[in-house]
Amino acid sequence: MLANYKEILEKTKSRVVALGEDIIKAYNMTLDACEKDDPAPATEARSLLKDAHNRNNKIDNEILKTLALFSPEAKDLRVMIAYLKIASELSRIADYIRSFAKKVKMQISSELDLSPLKSDMHSFLESTRASLEAAVSAIEAETDEALENLYRKVNVEESKCDDIVSVLEKNIIQQICIDPEEAGEMVEFLKGMRKLERISDRSVNIVKLAYFAKKGGKLKL
Repeated sequence: MLANYKEILEKTKSRVVALGEDIIKAYNMTLDACEKDDPAPATEARSLLKDAHNRNNKIDNEILKTLALFSPEAKDLRVMIAYLKIASELSRIADYIRSFAKKVKMQISSELDLSPLKSDMHSFLESTRASLEAAVSAIEAETDEALENLYRKVNVEESKCDDIVSVLEKNIIQQICIDPEEAGEMVEFLKGMRKLERISDRSVNIVKLAYFAKKGGKLKL
């Protein structure tokens, strides 16, 4: 394959990783807003991700142009298709985090008491962060062993997120029974957690795509 193509491949990979790293940064900013009851980091997070769709589109266009110009062999084609799909997964994750950051800003200004849910929320948010960080790391994994370890880690964290959200759901129902006047806000909060739960699902997809790029085989998302 031409050297030019290899350079484009590396540049595409760098752009995908850079998008992933900015998404992690925005997520951490949003968690910082939660911990400090300060809406400023959440506002900054939304600003950081405002062009995530445009960045995804640029990656897509660059990949499609490269495929048209170079007609890569099967292995290289597999890698480019994987990057195309990973960028799309990251773009969707960016949407979830922007939505989460907006809800955090609203929550900070509301009088809804979430202290009974604090421990479970913390565990859930940390598992979500761990799954996202592992997924972005998988894009650059050099060895099969490293990739397999990241795949196992993401699956563990995704399972934990599912379990914790189920616990949160039960606790929220209990809170609504105690104070029915908070039902509307509590339901909105739960919907936000359910949407955020998809981050770990899409993180699993990203690692599967990274594995597909490296090893081939059947791809099931």
